[in-house]
Amino acid sequence: MFKYLRSQAKIFYWVIAATFILFLFLGGMTGRGCQPPGADNYEAGVLGSVNGTKIMGQEYDYAYRQTLAQMRQGSSTRDLNANQYASARQMAWDYMVRDILLDQAIQEFGITVTDEEVLDTFQNNPPPELLNSYVDENGQVDLNRYFADLQNPENDWSRAEAYIRTLLPRQKLETMIAQDAFVSDEDVRSEYIRQSGRAVAEYIGILYSDLDSQEPSGDDIQAWFDSHTDDYQSPSKIKCKAVRFEKSPSDADYQEVLQFMQTEIRPRIVNQELTFEQAAIEYSEDSSATTGGDLGTFDRNRMAAPFTEAAFDLKIGEISEPVRTKFGWHLIEILEQEIDMETGEVFQVHARHILLKVAPGIDTLDQLRDSAQDFRARVDGGSFASTAEAEAHDLLDPVPFIEGRDIPGLAFTLAGSQWLSHAGLGEVSQIFDTDDFLYLLLAEEAIPAGTRPLDEVKGQIRLAVQKENNRKVARALLAPAVGEIQMGSSIEEFANNESFIYMVTDTFNVNDNITNVGYGTEFNKAAIEGTVDLLIPEVETLRGLFALKPLWIKPFDSMDFVDRKDGIRAALVNRQRAEILEQWFQERRDNAEIIDQRHALSQGI
Repeated sequence: MFKYLRSQAKIFYWVIAATFILFLFLGGMTGRGCQPPGADNYEAGVLGSVNGTKIMGQEYDYAYRQTLAQMRQGSSTRDLNANQYASARQMAWDYMVRDILLDQAIQEFGITVTDEEVLDTFQNNPPPELLNSYVDENGQVDLNRYFADLQNPENDWSRAEAYIRTLLPRQKLETMIAQDAFVSDEDVRSEYIRQSGRAVAEYIGILYSDLDSQEPSGDDIQAWFDSHTDDYQSPSKIKCKAVRFEKSPSDADYQEVLQFMQTEIRPRIVNQELTFEQAAIEYSEDSSATTGGDLGTFDRNRMAAPFTEAAFDLKIGEISEPVRTKFGWHLIEILEQEIDMETGEVFQVHARHILLKVAPGIDTLDQLRDSAQDFRARVDGGSFASTAEAEAHDLLDPVPFIEGRDIPGLAFTLAGSQWLSHAGLGEVSQIFDTDDFLYLLLAEEAIPAGTRPLDEVKGQIRLAVQKENNRKVARALLAPAVGEIQMGSSIEEFANNESFIYMVTDTFNVNDNITNVGYGTEFNKAAIEGTVDLLIPEVETLRGLFALKPLWIKPFDSMDFVDRKDGIRAALVNRQRAEILEQWFQERRDNAEIIDQRHALSQGI
């Protein structure tokens, strides 16, 4: 999720930032500060600064909650996981840093807004955020109602006005920064062809998988490595140790669920208050609950051993006592049996079941947290590992990993990874929480970026050398054929040549899969942008090397192009503007003095 959010941020940052500003003005600033007890070395309520402008804990808390609210709207069918909470905290921080840098740039460039510009925005270009309250049941904006409210002197528009007075300077700044964004007519035409183009082509090609690859020698591998060191750079990495406290149910948790099954569920079935099917629908925590717990027919090899033993000992219509497996507690009802006529042995049964899963209860989780807190209170950087080993805690020694990713072997640990990126050597973290475990970290080493060792990348180099050798062999085989085709031979004449594959495609677009060629490759684009019956002598894809000739290309639809070109141009301009703005912002951020004290002040939420 984090990678996706971060990958989308370049395009949507400016829209989100504007929405965030509206939240601040229309929602108000509320919430506790982030200042923990005992943080005497830090100014109360201050989490950091950007070029001297303070970031207050109360404001950060509000931004964090609004980010969480937006994320929950996008995942309404499930709870957020630990990584999504960590991502929300980082996104809230990034938004605030961005806002401050934008405000500083606005002040630097002397950008202002007049009353007339504010009034014009209200009347002629109201922001979508203001119009959201005027969307009718059909999803259409009721402008009449908006303008009626706007003209009503009893309505208070002060917060909306404050929002617009903040938004307009940013729009002016954006326009100033991205004023050189330009899309030519040829760019628009090419994009239209890319979107709407269709073609049919014939081709010959050589698949790399059909070539006999010679194993690269040690000298070949070394020579490739020496001449391609830029391709084998490693980003900076983090080294740590971790102690994990699994959230496993206790015997008391198992007994609690067992008692509920014995005293609540099974008696209701036996006393015929509910059929087994009805009870499964009401109680079972298995996906089969929707079909009344029906598991279908199975033999003695399909289910867990305790379940199988109980099921094959039951008679038809009999209800089992609770059966414990690694999944939880089960009740079983046998619907049918298949019996071997010679031996009299039951070899298959048709059964229903009710499953109650066992999760750690509140008391168990409290004890687990007490154990983790006790460990944390007694260790420092020097005793972290030895104490964990002496007390038989689950001590992990993950391989070095890239900042901003989960800690290897520990799922959903982005919060801990973010802490490590700020921690000092030998520092021990507070307790972090996931759905499945608690964990603490020891920051061991920050490994700088550099060239990866040859032994580490030898396998990648071997594949790269083999691919280069395959390319050379394929070109040597394809070139004579291309020469003959250019001299007047047809592509089809090479159909029976065992060195080549030959095919005439179906109609395809730029993203379609072409047999032997692949999905959405340069082959598609070259054919669609080519000329009918004009040979394209070489196109490489991951699968091989091809020569192709378009047999049919969808005619250029001038009327459709006229209808769509303005929209295409706007999309291309917006894309280019977003790239310019993102580059500007990254340069601005790289040159800024940003102090981030969140992890120093955090309690490992």
